[in-house]
Amino acid sequence: RWTKGALIWQGGRVRKSVIAIATPLAIGIAYLSFAGAGASLSAAGTEISLDGPLSATTPALNVNQTPITLAKKSLSTTLAAHPVTGQIPFTGDAKAKARVAKLAKAQAKKVAAAKERARLAKISRNFTRPVANYRLSAGFYSYSRLWASHRHTGQDFVAAYGSPVRAAQSGTVIFAGWDGSYGRKVEIQHANGIQTWYGHMSKIKVHVGQKVSVGTTIGRVGNTGHVTGTHLHFEVRRYGVPINPVKWLRSMGIYV
Repeated sequence: RWTKGALIWQGGRVRKSVIAIATPLAIGIAYLSFAGAGASLSAAGTEISLDGPLSATTPALNVNQTPITLAKKSLSTTLAAHPVTGQIPFTGDAKAKARVAKLAKAQAKKVAAAKERARLAKISRNFTRPVANYRLSAGFYSYSRLWASHRHTGQDFVAAYGSPVRAAQSGTVIFAGWDGSYGRKVEIQHANGIQTWYGHMSKIKVHVGQKVSVGTTIGRVGNTGHVTGTHLHFEVRRYGVPINPVKWLRSMGIYV
């Protein structure tokens, strides 16, 4: 006899489970109703399943909890960023993981670039170009027999004769006068072991020991010393060693 619940006939005895009928020819659909059980039995092939809560220990079947539905739900939340760390968890295949990693790297690069632009915008107020209107000519470490070491230790700025030469950074004048092949030259001592040199000037407007602010006019563009034309020789030294002036200016947010 059948009682409320899920029963199976096996080996001459009945026990609670999904009702299975071992007959290879069973087809169609059977519907049974039990009083107060709200149960239905369906037979398709060799298995009959029950709908409805037949017992307190038998959970009701949720038709929405299918493997496909669960998979779609999982995929829909796969790329959701963590609310705190912002990281994107992913359990897909290798190509998808690589794509997500590439996107994350690109985003991190954009963030870093934005931070660097903000940093340069802030510090660039403390620096300036040595001349306002110019054309770059002989670059740092370029080769020529015109120089004693055959290597250029600065950057040449071609500008009109008499154009103002400006202090690239605030500091103290440590030299102002004639210096051989440099012609009329000014040296300014800055923080962190940095010195800036300004050569071939036609006039000098500062003196040794003078404090100068960024942008202060320290002289005029000329062609004194060992030159082939009118220009400013701008040199940057860190603890006495020449470094690339253009790279130094750009690292301070000044584009040349």
